[in-house]
Formats: sequence, structure tokens, C-alpha cells
Amino acid sequence: MPLGDNTMNYTRGIYVLAEQIGVDPSHVAHALRYAAKTHATIRAEHYSHLSDEQFRRLLGADRYVVAVVANYAMRFAGRIEDAQLLMDIYKASAGTTAHRSITRQGVGTLPEHHDHARVQQAIRILQAAGLPPIHTDGTHELKPGFEVMPGCEDQLPGWVFIAPDPHADDRGGFAGGRLGYLAVMRWAGWGVITEPLPGDLWAACHPDFRHNPFPS
Repeated sequence: MPLGDNTMNYTRGIYVLAEQIGVDPSHVAHALRYAAKTHATIRAEHYSHLSDEQFRRLLGADRYVVAVVANYAMRFAGRIEDAQLLMDIYKASAGTTAHRSITRQGVGTLPEHHDHARVQQAIRILQAAGLPPIHTDGTHELKPGFEVMPGCEDQLPGWVFIAPDPHADDRGGFAGGRLGYLAVMRWAGWGVITEPLPGDLWAACHPDFRHNPFPS
């Protein structure tokens, strides 16, 4: 059956990944078969029959496997740049980049939030996706871009809030548009609220807090 034919009855796990990265399920099925042949640690017969919930747990437990399969699926869909983007986001979220960039104060967030660990992690993930951070001296915007803000430590310690850059809707691809910010953070393993908050902010919850996002 040719790629792109939606009449194939794929397993739920394939549909979940296809929906998350925005490709046809046939590309994911092809990627699973290819990954099983080229990676000794990946077995298509194990991962292709996962239920929805099992696949979601896999995203947190063995995200390298998912990243490899997603990378191949994007390539089979002809989206080479997005394929590399998925791996870059995965590496930034897992802390496996060869050289961790040092974010200067006032880049991606206000200077007073510069040392906030989860804010910095979110900035690294968004920058790995090619999204432009704001540059500010705390009073004036020196260069437009996204801004990450921390949640209050007593009630929302695992959360950050993201104001997308003003030119988000001019971009296409996996990280394109305002919804691209949600796609990037979700792919990085963070929980997200899929509706914008007042002020047109996106909310994302660090993976360490996903099982207890509202501790107070």
C-alpha cells in the first residue's frame, strides 16, 4: 500500500504519534519498520501495538525511541528540516546537547527571572526549535521575541508561562504559528494547557510535576 493511504487500520500508538508530529500514520508505520531494522534496541512489534495510554507513558519513559521513530517519520513525509528539529528539541529537553548554550541575562525572560531553572530549561527548548527569544533590559524591549515567565513557587512551582513572539504566525512547519509553541513543549515532554490563558499566554508544566501539577 502506498504511503499516504489512510485506509490502513493502524494501531492506536501509531495514530497518537502521527497526530502529535503532524504526519500521516503511514509515515509512522513505515518509520517503525525502518527503525526496527536499523536500531537494535527498537522493535516494531513491541512499540506498534501500544495503547493510547501505554504510548503516552512511553513518551516519558523512553523518549529516545520515540524521537528516533518520529525523526524517520518526518523524513519519510519529506519534512527534512522538521525531522532535525524534533531531534534538536529532544536533545535540549534531555540535556544531551554537546554544547549547552549559555543564555545571557535579559534573553528569553526578564532579568529577574534569569536564574529560574525551569524558565531557563524552557528557553533552551524553544531556542532549539529555532524560536526567537525576547531581548530586554527589564524595562525596554530591545528585540522582539518569546518571553518565558515562572509560575508562583507556592502554588504553581512546576509551571512556566510563555508569551509567543509577535511573528509566530508568519512561520510554518512543526514549530510554526502560535500553536507551534505548544507543539514544541509537548514534544519536549512537558504538559500543556491547550487553550491560551488571559494575556494570550501558553502554560506548560515541567515533566517532574506532571503527576502533581497543582500541589497546593
